[in-house]
Amino acid sequence: MASSVGSVKGSSKELRDRLGDDARQRRGATNILDPREVQGDYDAGRLMTTTLDGEQRPITDADLAAFRRNARALGNRFKGGITPRQVIDLSLRKDRHRARTEIPTAVAAASRQAKDGALEVRFMTSSSPQSKRARHQVIVEFGEFAGLVANGGLSPRKAARELVRGRIRFDCDCEHHRYRRRYIATIGRYNAGRPETGYPKITNPSLSGVACKHVLRTMSEVEGGGSVQTFLARAIEKARGGGTAIQRTSQKAADRQAKKQDSRPMAANAQDTGDRDFDRARQALRRKSRATATKPKKTANGSKRAAALGGNANARDKLLAAAKELGISAEQAADIFKAAPKDKS
Repeated sequence: MASSVGSVKGSSKELRDRLGDDARQRRGATNILDPREVQGDYDAGRLMTTTLDGEQRPITDADLAAFRRNARALGNRFKGGITPRQVIDLSLRKDRHRARTEIPTAVAAASRQAKDGALEVRFMTSSSPQSKRARHQVIVEFGEFAGLVANGGLSPRKAARELVRGRIRFDCDCEHHRYRRRYIATIGRYNAGRPETGYPKITNPSLSGVACKHVLRTMSEVEGGGSVQTFLARAIEKARGGGTAIQRTSQKAADRQAKKQDSRPMAANAQDTGDRDFDRARQALRRKSRATATKPKKTANGSKRAAALGGNANARDKLLAAAKELGISAEQAADIFKAAPKDKS
């Protein structure tokens, strides 16, 4: 699988052209289910369809009610944006697998400071074998950039590490993000591209997942890639010196990074490569997401088990620690401890 991201020169115009085509096609679309219709003002005569039950069929009032519940739950889930770690943890397992096995390269190509003070970084990624494109581009906006520039108590390198732990917004030029993920990003307020208000009634009616494989591969480099940390630290240093955060990666540097990343084993069962930063990031992609675990069907029984543990200090402490660490409810943590040996102390 070739990991080349192609020429850096002209990549910015290429992205503008793709996003421009996307916006024009969206304006010309006539079969969009807008928020007003989701709320119930829908004319059945339009004969829109959904795949909510796995098969394409006409939309019903019950479907509209399900759409409203899905959107409301999503809005409650994402309050105040998202972090790179959450992008990985909350993504679908199949998307993480595709990112790990199909997209070997993600290179920071350019950066600039947005009007709201965020640092906008444009990444170029390789494409999968089945893609029609030779490459894809991902935009990541680091929302805490201005505050970390002003924090002179942190070195540029330490500030860069803090930057990747903070809130971000992102966008991708691929069709998967366009048709399945952009609506979710818009509701979650972590969308860096054009807002999408049309409900994905056919492509993703259950509103599952967070990011496409190109974004996920980019996040693994953001979290663990030494070259990205250097790139961000340099942007912080330039901004602190009174300059701008504008950077452009040279073709030589981009090719060098692509070659380094291409030499890494990408198979799901690959052993550690010896590249500590990359191995850490890949382990993050491999990690099973606990935050997306569903609640147990018998919540009441879980509550009873959680209450029963209340009289046992050791078990209670374990329960609360597990719930906090995994981001789950006490009832879910109680399920985890159900099969554990009882503490006799």
